[in-house]
Amino acid sequence: MKKNVLIYTSLILLIIGFIVTYHAVVPKGHIQKNKKAQVYTSEWNGTISSVINQATIVANIDSKQLKSTTNGIFMSDTLTLMIPIRQIRDTFDCSVREYNDDFILIEKGSNKIKLYTQARKCEINGEIREAITNVEELNGTTYVPVDVICQTFGYQYNFDMKLNQASIISDNLEARSIPYKYNYEDEGRVPSVSNQGSLGTCWAFASLTALESSLMPEEPYSFSVDHMSLANSFNLGQESGGDYAMSMAYLLAWQGPVLEKDDPYGDGVTTDGLEAVKHVQEIQIIESKDFETIKKMIFKYGGVQSSFYASSLNSHTGNTKYYNAQTNSYCYIGNQKPNHDIVIIGWDDNYPMENFNADIEGDGAFICRNSWGSDFGNNGDFYISYYDTNIGVHNVVYTRVDDNENYDRIYQTDLCGYVGQLGYGEESAYFANAYTAKEDEKIMAVGFYATGIDTEYSVYICENFQDISSLSKRSEPVMTGKVKNSGFYTVDLDNSVTVKEGQKYAVIIRIKTPNSGRPVAVEYAYNEQTSSVILDDGEGYVSLKGITWENTEEKNGCNVCLKVYTDKLTANQ
Repeated sequence: MKKNVLIYTSLILLIIGFIVTYHAVVPKGHIQKNKKAQVYTSEWNGTISSVINQATIVANIDSKQLKSTTNGIFMSDTLTLMIPIRQIRDTFDCSVREYNDDFILIEKGSNKIKLYTQARKCEINGEIREAITNVEELNGTTYVPVDVICQTFGYQYNFDMKLNQASIISDNLEARSIPYKYNYEDEGRVPSVSNQGSLGTCWAFASLTALESSLMPEEPYSFSVDHMSLANSFNLGQESGGDYAMSMAYLLAWQGPVLEKDDPYGDGVTTDGLEAVKHVQEIQIIESKDFETIKKMIFKYGGVQSSFYASSLNSHTGNTKYYNAQTNSYCYIGNQKPNHDIVIIGWDDNYPMENFNADIEGDGAFICRNSWGSDFGNNGDFYISYYDTNIGVHNVVYTRVDDNENYDRIYQTDLCGYVGQLGYGEESAYFANAYTAKEDEKIMAVGFYATGIDTEYSVYICENFQDISSLSKRSEPVMTGKVKNSGFYTVDLDNSVTVKEGQKYAVIIRIKTPNSGRPVAVEYAYNEQTSSVILDDGEGYVSLKGITWENTEEKNGCNVCLKVYTDKLTANQ
């Protein structure tokens, strides 16, 4: 029996080796095949792909690496590497959207790929072609063939069957990944126009419009501004205004979003007992005037909430000193601070500077969605010059929005979110929160703020927290990583940690933020707006080296911003 297995295995490897002999890499990912090899390929594809998929497949794509064991990649029966759609965007630095289960649109620079899900065809930059490999859906995950991406975006592809490893290298790493002009209106990715009326709710409209756009076109939602502006944890009425920090706190606490139909706008009251229909798990804050990153975020994720100085501009359509109503173009240059939030939904690098009522240095503008109804601008949209003083200074984008069943429970003590920062005058510090399990659970993920760019983190779990001394007895980190932008991030654990009902545990984070003396985000009562902050709802700790700790509620009058996400243990666990 063993001899037969050995002979069969040797035969398979011999055939694979023969076929590999006829595979050669040519420019832009095309694969050149000998005619005889094609015959063998058609007969043995299924067997060969089965052998490949039995071992771990590794794909090295420029500086990134995907594995079949952790990222779900596999080899199809046509010997085409298949990658989950959720991995495409960041791996190839491109935009990926699904349209009504009809086609998938993948864009990078000026190149566009349409992969039809119901037909064996694709469209490359407007040209219809037969698809060698179909888009596949397995266990609720959509998989995309990598060959068409390599051919269109200019990647060299090679698969080494001896190593079970794919090498995918860009022909031009310096190539521009975004187009010179892009508009959500043209892409079907913009929500309907809203009108805030006389209330100071532009911040909530901008936040929810940006959030809605991040889910489009796959999931068209209309979220409730009333609920965000009335059912948050801050002491502000709808007439008093707000900012994106309030939106972040509300969404990250899972207080919302809720549907507009369940809490309609304009009646001055909110509906109790509504649960969030989506869970926001990641919000990135883009550095001031980093226009290239703003564009990339719009292209890859969703609209970017930003702000400008509105001056005397209002919902009327007449000209002002800074607004040209004939061209729907705005530019303010001066010392006034921003006072109105909008959503950037596109850009045009060549938009003429002559369209603005200002003497500016060059062309280019962002395309912005306002909340003053469809009578303003071009059906609610207008241009703001790149040279405007305030546009692009304060910016947020929603980069991870999950279904509301992603985790069973959230543990948190920072309902007002990131209010200030704490530290010891150095770039790094430790912070921790202690919680008591409400039932038998698995710790699945943790969430925290990065208060600056290029922040590094290490996550530790103290499974049996007794007192403050337990924090110094931590073991090795369960997760480590680095994030490019500031903002809030959820880190899923590679291996969940089980805790029993009533068990007290702590999550510890070591954080390092370059050029920051206070890298830890905290919540405290800063003013009337945040006067509702509660300090006796948790146990937060902070330390310079992770050895000597102090309680933040007692010593500093603040809560540590550190959330924990858990799932209930099932009966057989």
